[in-house]
Amino acid sequence: RHPLNSRAQPIPMKTPKSSPKKAAAKKAAPRKPAAKKTAAKKPARAKPSGNALRARVERVRAILDAKKGENVVVMRVADVSSFTDYIILCTGLNNPHLRALADEVAKQLRLETPPVAAHRRAGSVESEWIVLDYFDFVVHLFTPQMRSYYALEQLWKDAPVVK
Repeated sequence: RHPLNSRAQPIPMKTPKSSPKKAAAKKAAPRKPAAKKTAAKKPARAKPSGNALRARVERVRAILDAKKGENVVVMRVADVSSFTDYIILCTGLNNPHLRALADEVAKQLRLETPPVAAHRRAGSVESEWIVLDYFDFVVHLFTPQMRSYYALEQLWKDAPVVK
């Protein structure tokens, strides 16, 4: 009985009965092992050779210089870091300048052959710090206040500066 309705009657449930032949057939049929599911493998990202990577980093430095980025520093962090080979630091004078620097780097690298796109773009003009992650190198664009506050050169002082 239903606790809220004393007049409710239980409904009998009928279950279908299978024939003995079907039951025996189910038991006798050997089961196939389940096929192993493998994830579709993504093609491996082609890592540029040392010279090609160095040329690309120098290209980014030239793009930042052409857009009047200040105090551009390239650090080779491959020996002290496992996530990237180079870090490029640059100071923009103000928020619109930061946006212009980030957009120009992204635009010029997409125009290269083969085109290079950032894996991730983080930060914003309002935060006064923009990060462009290209796997093999990472570009950090700061306002002067944020650059002195975070002091990444000091954090990565063990990494040699590329001239």
